[in-house]
Amino acid sequence: MKPNIINELGVLAIGSRMRRLYDNLSSDTARIYADHELEFEIKYFTLFYIISRRKQIGIVDIAQELSLTHPAIIHLAKGLEKKGYIESVRSPNDNRKRILQLSKKGKKCLPEFEKVWNKLDSLNQQLFAEIHPLLQTMAAIEQALEETSYYKRYQKFN
Repeated sequence: MKPNIINELGVLAIGSRMRRLYDNLSSDTARIYADHELEFEIKYFTLFYIISRRKQIGIVDIAQELSLTHPAIIHLAKGLEKKGYIESVRSPNDNRKRILQLSKKGKKCLPEFEKVWNKLDSLNQQLFAEIHPLLQTMAAIEQALEETSYYKRYQKFN
């Protein structure tokens, strides 16, 4: 790795380092989707995945399950609808509630997405296992921050 200020800062720049890793992975993943003729951005992955597994799901339920805000889910859903992968329908039980489901295009492309996801899963298992148990470390940090927020920790820090 080339020396640079982000690397020199170490944990002080952890957000920047995580963003750099995310950018690296997402740009290559975008290339992988393009290779499979899937017009898709990585930011839509969790939303598209949950809809593909639940068949029909409400925005509030998605927000709770993904720990994202209602407006964030709506924003992502609009992007996926624009690409034609999902559609929004009224709930049969409550006309005010919108349900998200795969569109015809989404259902047609799902097998190709699953093929890519299976390969990406195997690749990530291998990559992250050989280097460091990254997911376990991230889960531990998330749990610690759930118990006491970063802000509260800062306030208590001597």
